[in-house]
Amino acid sequence: MNIDEIIDDYYRAIYKLCLFYLDNNEQEAEELTQDIFIKVLKKQSTFKGESGIYTWIYRIAVNTLINYINRKKIVEFISFESTPEVREKNPDPGEQLEHDQEQRRKIERLQGCITRLSNREKTAFFLFHYRQLKQKEIAGIMRTSVSAVESLIHKAKKKLTLCVEE
Repeated sequence: MNIDEIIDDYYRAIYKLCLFYLDNNEQEAEELTQDIFIKVLKKQSTFKGESGIYTWIYRIAVNTLINYINRKKIVEFISFESTPEVREKNPDPGEQLEHDQEQRRKIERLQGCITRLSNREKTAFFLFHYRQLKQKEIAGIMRTSVSAVESLIHKAKKKLTLCVEE
């Protein structure tokens, strides 16, 4: 697979991952996505095929994002608005506005709760629930065991449930 095919196949997924980590900041997400693919291009010769190309690219992306966040000491993390939603069509604009405002409040509340998760919990949670990867794939990306991924996902869900209920 050449670099053009890799970019075509994975650019959007990596961009959405960046949006998730960067609080929906499109400019930063775009810049970081480009940086990630520059790293992929530079490291292309190191890919040995021990994991899938998708896993390898995600590992580079997650490591780059965490390093970026740590350097900037960013506390805010993640926006669910970058995840496509199936929205109901509502013919009454007043009801739609009220519905949209309620959805924004829920998202803001959840975002606040997510900032309390560790970087590893956020990564496992995102990859499992939003990228719908299998725990084995996540373990490969995060370079940890499947049981550690299970634990991270469980802890993230528990923390989010407790926080939202506060």
